[in-house]
Amino acid sequence: MADYVKAPACQMLQVHCVCCGRLLLDADSVAQGIGPECRGGLELLEPDIRTIANEHVYHAAEAAMAGKAQEVLEYADLVEKLDENLVALANRMRRRFVKARDRQEYEITIEEDGDRLLVDTPFRRGEKEEFIQAWRDIPGRRFDSERRMNSVPSKERVALWALLRRFFPGKWGMGPKGLFRVV
Repeated sequence: MADYVKAPACQMLQVHCVCCGRLLLDADSVAQGIGPECRGGLELLEPDIRTIANEHVYHAAEAAMAGKAQEVLEYADLVEKLDENLVALANRMRRRFVKARDRQEYEITIEEDGDRLLVDTPFRRGEKEEFIQAWRDIPGRRFDSERRMNSVPSKERVALWALLRRFFPGKWGMGPKGLFRVV
């Protein structure tokens, strides 16, 4: 098959490079979470340090796929501390996520308030009826008129995430655990 990238087997395995975001289709790259171009410098390390660096990069790639930008940045810091040869790699890992964090380019905020989550999102005027109904469908949801936010029981995180994925795919948010991306 000439275009194996579109083959069903590859679609099941594809992962994005933690540094550049391109699809990873090579087995080694998928296993490590980083492509061969971005991986430069890892081969120069002692085997033990390389193993630890690969583990950090892999976990950063998992966090990136889940939209957990703050975790990616933390893993980049760990990679950088391992060896001076890894500074460039750590910087490449950060590049995709640091702008959203530093400029606070997020549209969604979630705060914990006891056993409830206070959620602030932009209003979806073009999908007004569906948007309002989706909020009303979350059990225990209330609108906090003082704060102008929806309040959702913490136990309804799955329903909240489904709403966010439906109306805000790919958007950034700030939650109790830091910056995240709706995926």
